[in-house]
Amino acid sequence: MRPSPMFRWSRRITLALALAAPAVLAGQPVTKAQPADSGRVRTVAVLYFDNNSGRTDYDPLGRGISAMLITDLSAVPQIRLVERERLQNVLAEQQLQQLSMFDPATAVRAGKLLGAEYLLTGAFSAVDPQMRIDTRVIRVETGEIVRTAKVQGNADDFFKLQQKLAHELVSALPIALSPASLDSLQKQQQRNRIDDARVIVDFAAGLVRLDNRDYVGAVEKLAPALTRSHDALVVQLAYDEAKKRASASAKQSAKDKVRSGLRGLLKRP
Repeated sequence: MRPSPMFRWSRRITLALALAAPAVLAGQPVTKAQPADSGRVRTVAVLYFDNNSGRTDYDPLGRGISAMLITDLSAVPQIRLVERERLQNVLAEQQLQQLSMFDPATAVRAGKLLGAEYLLTGAFSAVDPQMRIDTRVIRVETGEIVRTAKVQGNADDFFKLQQKLAHELVSALPIALSPASLDSLQKQQQRNRIDDARVIVDFAAGLVRLDNRDYVGAVEKLAPALTRSHDALVVQLAYDEAKKRASASAKQSAKDKVRSGLRGLLKRP
């Protein structure tokens, strides 16, 4: 199935990442140095982040974080992102959605199915007021964890956490970005800026409904998230896609009713 316009972000939007964090954050071990190879494109999958906070109302947040990072990283020339729609389809088909994506064995299994070279996995264990996110970058071929990191900060200043997460992935990959690329990345991430983690939860709840083909419900969830996010690009794209699919679904439903009515008339003696 061809990916929908929303999830072909990597072909539609400009560079998407800010590297405002230091080159290596304190206390974050690197298990193996990765030599830069600016000429080779790396295929990367950003899996859903696990919710270890104990709060079920934050369950959608892991999906939202993944979607934001995919959008942020999608136009980096040296990175080919596995599109969110394909990620969702594979996880659903293989019944991996209920398993921990932070577990290396599960992550590697998903990575092979997705055709990824590298994976970014994560788990958040606190949300209010301080948020902590643990991440791993895994090389799929060998199962090697090439970097682990912990980022933390206020839940109402999520943008800084978003910058650090993106930084950790790019720093762990064997790629080299030009100064011009970094400048473009910073500008694009500003377009996707969301400061409050609770807004991302609402956004992600809309994504869940979109994935479940509840397009009207997705619109209802995404509309307030769009307002509260000050029209962040990633939310705008999701909202537009939900509206488009809701409209198409309504038209198809109307056609089906007409056909059903005609068949009923034709069967009459």
